[in-house]
Amino acid sequence: MIRALTFDVGNTLILASPRFWLLPFLQERGLKPQGDVRRAALEAFRFYEEHHLLARDLESALGLWREFHRRLFWGLGLGEHAEVLSQEFVENWSDPRIWPLVPGAEETLKALKERGYPLAVVSNWDASLPEILEVVGLRRYFDHLAVSALSGVAKPDPRLFQEALAALGVAPEEAVHVGDSEADLLGARGAGMRAFLFDPTGENPEALHRLPAVLDYLP
Repeated sequence: MIRALTFDVGNTLILASPRFWLLPFLQERGLKPQGDVRRAALEAFRFYEEHHLLARDLESALGLWREFHRRLFWGLGLGEHAEVLSQEFVENWSDPRIWPLVPGAEETLKALKERGYPLAVVSNWDASLPEILEVVGLRRYFDHLAVSALSGVAKPDPRLFQEALAALGVAPEEAVHVGDSEADLLGARGAGMRAFLFDPTGENPEALHRLPAVLDYLP
């Protein structure tokens, strides 16, 4: 029987695809990408993934985001604007518009808490995540945040999931994880948990496409 749930954040609770936050940001400033958006984003996120474990405090986290955006803008052919725009992102890092929520995210978390489920985040993210969840209004729903940069271990390592399970006080078979990536599936299953694959874009036919659909699988 499922007694608790854990959630990834990027593309599970917060939309990470550039079309949801980057393109509107550029449009407001009269700028258009000159390069391949998907390729530039993949390369920038790869850089972030390789370095985020070192961002253990807010200062280093903001430095990482500044470099992430600088590389992203260069990849989009906007190098002449890269320094100014990346600094603007960092200065406004706590603006919830930069972190758009997945449709149904708060609705789902609220329903789960009302049903009495303990919840935890299990996310590969830097030290800014607790504050980001606060500004977007989701922090209050979670009993524990297992954040890779703060814990020193990243998915798919099952230890990040084991930390969350211990904090929630449930056995692996009593918990299910919701996430968008292979690292989510491998890490959760490595810890002995069930996992739901989620895709907010609707492109993966094997994934859930609406977050509230999670509720249909629970007692």
